[in-house]
Amino acid sequence: MLRITFLFIGIFLLSALATGLIRYYALTKNILDVPNQRSSHHIPTPRGGGLAIVLSFTIGCLWLVWLQEISFSLFAAISGGILVAIIGWIDDRGSTSPLYRAGVHGIAALWAVYWINGLSPLSIGFNLLAFITIIWGINFYNFMDGIDGLAGMEGIFVSISAAFILGIMGELGFSVLCLLLGGVIAGFLMWNWPPAKIFMGDVGSGYLGYIFTVLALATANLKILPLLFWIILAAVFVCDATFTVLYRIFQNKRWYEAHCEHAYQRLVQLRQSHKRIVLGILLMNVIVLFPVAVIVVYYPIQGVWLSAGTLTSLFVFWCLIMKRFACHIELI
Repeated sequence: MLRITFLFIGIFLLSALATGLIRYYALTKNILDVPNQRSSHHIPTPRGGGLAIVLSFTIGCLWLVWLQEISFSLFAAISGGILVAIIGWIDDRGSTSPLYRAGVHGIAALWAVYWINGLSPLSIGFNLLAFITIIWGINFYNFMDGIDGLAGMEGIFVSISAAFILGIMGELGFSVLCLLLGGVIAGFLMWNWPPAKIFMGDVGSGYLGYIFTVLALATANLKILPLLFWIILAAVFVCDATFTVLYRIFQNKRWYEAHCEHAYQRLVQLRQSHKRIVLGILLMNVIVLFPVAVIVVYYPIQGVWLSAGTLTSLFVFWCLIMKRFACHIELI
């Protein structure tokens, strides 16, 4: 226990220090997120701070492999996120085509599927679902990284919640890994809490989407935790991203292009502060989503029905925000 505590503190400090160094580098190299009509911020801010998450978590994972806390196959599956991070870093420094990004994401997803479940024709159903889920996981987390502290707060909540449940279940390897991830994100959040001194960027948001999806699929494949557990923990992100993308497709818009139409962005446009939105979502996570996720694990049948009601409620909440924004625009 003492070793794990020191590991958590050490990885937190490493991440915080790395984020500060990357911020300095971004300022000197003019790697800035300059506000435009889609932005939720008003001053140029360094981006790419998620690189500290990638580097720190990779170092921590190597340490856990050396301690034999996690298997090499799990580390190998996780390491595919480095590809996602590289293309994200390139995008943070300039820009890449959506097709090129999709190709890299596809390669990373195939890599993860291979290490999680193999590529046997007998497993084609699971593998296809896993491939699609990883691609979507990368993108929906990226979509939701649009205001100060939101992606970091969500990452800490999901990872620490999962670490707690996995620890109770006796799955110490996965538990320590999730705890490590929470410490890494917390170190970054020290710099990203509103008002943010640096943004996560595509390098971090895409990487975290990949990591969380791989962890969800790995635990589901090993019948440790159901996939629904992870969906409920991240339900605010999953629902806002999915509902907004479907709505944009319905409107014949290019869903993959940058925009500011997510519910959390609409709340900013309704003059809610970044901090208030982030704390509000955190409160919903702790009071509503975590208990539902626990019920999913220990009472599966009741959990399915409760999850359906929770996701439906989030859809109604999403619709209310969109309606309120539409009324606000009409008044203006």
